[in-house]
Parts: sequence; structure tokens; C-alpha cells
Amino acid sequence: MQSLTFTESVAVPATAVYYALTNAAALQEWLCNTAQTQVRENGSVFLSWNQGYYMSGEFVDVVPNQSFGLLWQGRGEPHASRVDVALAEAGGETAVTLTHGNLGEGEAWAQTIAELKSGWEGGLANLKSTLETGLDKRVFDQPFLGVLVAGVVTAAQAAEMGLPIAGGVKISGTAPNSGAAAIGLQPEDILATLAGHELVNFQAIRPALAPYKAGEKVKLIYYRSGEQMTDLLELSRRPTPEVPETAVSFAQTLRDIYSQQDTQLDELLDGVTEAEASFRLEPDGWNVKEHLAHLLGSERVAQIGIAMQLSDQALTGFPNNPAAWTAGITAVNPTLADMVRAWKNAEAETVALVANLPDSFSARKTTWLNMGVMLLQGLPGHNQAHFNDIRRLVAAARGG
Repeated sequence: MQSLTFTESVAVPATAVYYALTNAAALQEWLCNTAQTQVRENGSVFLSWNQGYYMSGEFVDVVPNQSFGLLWQGRGEPHASRVDVALAEAGGETAVTLTHGNLGEGEAWAQTIAELKSGWEGGLANLKSTLETGLDKRVFDQPFLGVLVAGVVTAAQAAEMGLPIAGGVKISGTAPNSGAAAIGLQPEDILATLAGHELVNFQAIRPALAPYKAGEKVKLIYYRSGEQMTDLLELSRRPTPEVPETAVSFAQTLRDIYSQQDTQLDELLDGVTEAEASFRLEPDGWNVKEHLAHLLGSERVAQIGIAMQLSDQALTGFPNNPAAWTAGITAVNPTLADMVRAWKNAEAETVALVANLPDSFSARKTTWLNMGVMLLQGLPGHNQAHFNDIRRLVAAARGG
């Protein structure tokens, strides 16, 4: 039998390293895409990656904050193997030693061993990066597409639109100074193919970008108002967000952003009547109140995501604008004033939630940075795209 041994030194306490190696939500931040763990003797573990690999097994020989073993059965592997992890803290750093043993010999195991070696080397380097800086190398080492995602277009929805694709990614806008902005991508564009990869869901973007570096150009096929368009998009370097260090300062920054958004929305809706707020450009399109219901729902998803992290769990996806949800929100908030008030209340709830986050939460650097990307960049950009839609709807309702 063969074994692989890897070492890494991380400048954080052993308790933080142990948490990152065993907690399901933390594992998703540096190693895999989905995880389930029961951290106890004979407790189950399941890890999966979007590329199709997964493992199942159980914890053995668990000594909290010091060491543990995993009985490991990977997809397609001839028999189970074993992973042993040992932590040694000294001088403010933690030495991690990981041994993946009981691996077989010969051609049946050659590719598996090569992939495990590459996976653990990259994974442990990312463990160090996320714990020390908060930056997930799987994201920040990749080139930047520069789009703000509005949702996923399913195969059925694409067929209803008359699009000859198996699905796509709808965008709500672009990031400033990005390649997507440079070629003029617009809200409601549906990205279909990137560098030859079909974008049937949001997760398909990452493997499409994996072979490329910032500065290189890739072919993008997308649809605008039913028309297929093709362009060469130059990939840029992903910007590193500046996130306030404390819950109080983060909440104040968020409060300022919301205040600016509220002022902008009030100006957009000044003098808008109930009839104008109920106007639709298409029979199945959203009116002004439904756009606001969607923004309210997005705020709720953000709150749930933070609450899940506080509970040592993580969301593994996001709702694709279910019609029943939008209808439910508008039913409870039937007037434009009701809807605006409900959204502003949701904003205030998010600010209060952030202000009350414990220090232990902000110490989780990747979790904290990801929350900053979502609340300080992602949602504001998403909201601006819908403000543009609201502006067009109001103008159309008034005959403009």
C-alpha cells in the first residue's frame, strides 16, 4: 500500500485550524463545494466537488484541536483509504501534517493518486490562504469575469423564450473596469457559452475560467432580447474587497450604503401612482412592486446566509426567483408604500444583524470577507440593476 504525506504551517491557533478541517461550512470555504460532517467517533462525513468527485466516510480517533482520522471512500476508488491529520501549535503557528494512506498500487490507482496529490497540495495551500488572509484561492487566483448574477435560466425557461440552449446565466449588470463592462454586457443578458463551456448554471463559470489567466481573452456567446451575440471578453484580475474589521464599523458602512440606496429609490418613486407601480411591459414581466419584492427576498436570503454561518452551516445555493415567493411578498405588502416600507425594514434588520455579530464571527476571515463581498458589493450592484428596471417601467407607464 502507498501513502502520501503533506505538511503546511498556518499562522493561526490550532483551534482555528481544527475548526476549518472539521466543520462543514468551513470546509466549503477552502476545500470542497458541499460538506456534511458529524465530528465525533464514528461520525459520518460527506464531501463533494462540482467537478463530479465525492467521498463518504467517517471520523475515527478524534482528539479535538489535536488530531483525527478519516476513513475515506472516494468515487470510483477500488477500496477505502484513510486520512490522518495531526496539529502541533507553537509560537503562534500551527503545523499541519496530513497523511493519506492505504492507497493501492498499479494502474488502477495511478490516476487517483495523482489527483489526490494535486488536490491536497492545492487544498492545504488554500487552507493557509483562507485562514491567514480570508482569500479563497479558488476564487481570487482565477481571472475575473465581472458580471453580477441575477439568476439561472433553466432549460424549460430557455425553451419558453425560444432560445436554443440547455440553460444559461442571467446577469443584472457588470462590475466597474471589468472585461464584461468593456464589451457592453447589459442587465437581462443571458450568458450561454464561455470559452466553449455551456453555462447551464452559475457553477459552470468557474471551470470554464480555470485554464485562463487575467489578461487573456475568451469567446462569450450570450443572448439579448432573444438575439444571439458573440464577443471576445478580456479577463481581468479579481478585485480584493475592503471589508471593515469590526461588526460595528461594518454595520455603519452598510447603513451608509442603504441610506444612499433609499434616497435614490425615493427619488425614483416620487409621484409614482399605484397604477404606474402595477404596470407591466410584458404579461409575465415584473411590475415595480414585484421588483421590490424580489429585492426584499434577496435581502432575506442574505440574512439567512449569515444566520446559517452563525449556526456553523452554509447555504449551498440560492432561489431562482420562484414566482410564489414574489406573489407572497406582494400579497402581504399590496401597495407601493407597503412594499417600500417592508424593504427598508429588511435593510434595517440586516444592519442590526451585522452590528450584533460576535467577535468570533469576524475572526473567521473567509466568512467575514465573503459577507463583505455579498453585502457591500454584490447586493448593492444587484439593487442598482433593478433600480434601472424600475426607472424604465415608470417611464413606460407614463408613455415614455
